[in-house]
Amino acid sequence: MKTFLENKINWWVVIFSSLVFAVFIALVLPWVSAYTKEAVGGLGGPDTSFFYSGSELFDFAESYGQEGRRTYVILRWTFDLVWPLVYMLFLLSFTVQLVKGLKVRWLYHLYWLPIAATAFDYLENLLATLVMLLFPVWWLWLGTLTSIASTLKWGTLSLAFLVLTVLILMRVLKPLVSKNHK
Repeated sequence: MKTFLENKINWWVVIFSSLVFAVFIALVLPWVSAYTKEAVGGLGGPDTSFFYSGSELFDFAESYGQEGRRTYVILRWTFDLVWPLVYMLFLLSFTVQLVKGLKVRWLYHLYWLPIAATAFDYLENLLATLVMLLFPVWWLWLGTLTSIASTLKWGTLSLAFLVLTVLILMRVLKPLVSKNHK
């Protein structure tokens, strides 16, 4: 995978993925957020919380009502299929391109962070969909698994952004440090 990614990803891929990411952040996310807020009655959602309990997920499901749960599921399998791919492409391409320039062998393991975040996001979507579709059945273990997937998603996603920030700083500071030591 390392060789494949490093051969396929270049600065043009980074620029393209950055533009798509920026469009999603500036236009798509605010629109989907406003639509979701309206559709579920101005209530929050589990997928924007770093941590929630399984019972809180069922509270969300109950407060949404039947139509709100239906809308929630539709959004999970439309918008939330695309959005994780957008942030994964952005984080992965940028990370690959920055790691290539550092020539530090073990850093390629960092490529897995955005991939893991995306996998946990899809797992969260699948489990939350089951909770919404099965409601009013109250399987606390299913709600708890969903909240664990959500926490893992946010944890790996946050770590991927932190790694990207550190890599950018390393690339920016490396020439400055090298210049001062000559």
